[in-house]
Amino acid sequence: MKVFLILFFIAMLGLGSYAVNDDVIRNPDHSDGSTDASDENNSEDLIENKVFKIASPLPDQTVNEEFVFKGKARVFEANFQYELKDGETVLENDFITASEGAPGWGEFERVITVPDTIDSKLILKIFVSSAKDGSEINVLEIPLKTE
Repeated sequence: MKVFLILFFIAMLGLGSYAVNDDVIRNPDHSDGSTDASDENNSEDLIENKVFKIASPLPDQTVNEEFVFKGKARVFEANFQYELKDGETVLENDFITASEGAPGWGEFERVITVPDTIDSKLILKIFVSSAKDGSEINVLEIPLKTE
């Protein structure tokens, strides 16, 4: 029994030192604790919340007939929704499937066509439909301009 207790104690000491070392190795630039070194974009060039990192379009960017919507998403089963709105009028709505589902960051890219009959300001609304009640969660709105 003494041998078992000694081995157990040694094992616990080893695990405790591993946890301390793990904290030291963690990359301080990632607030979510991830160490995804494949981020091509500087965080200053992104608009983001806890589940989306949008590289394009950026807020108040001027868009023409079409624009590229791309970034990363960390969402259940890699699916999320978007709406292109002109004021309160929804011009387009659809879902996108990223390359990977949560807990990973999946990449996505979609070309969105802008209708001719619009105001000079658009809103690209990105969100996840709650599995609990279908409500919109993790909403991110990006204001856009047109010429």
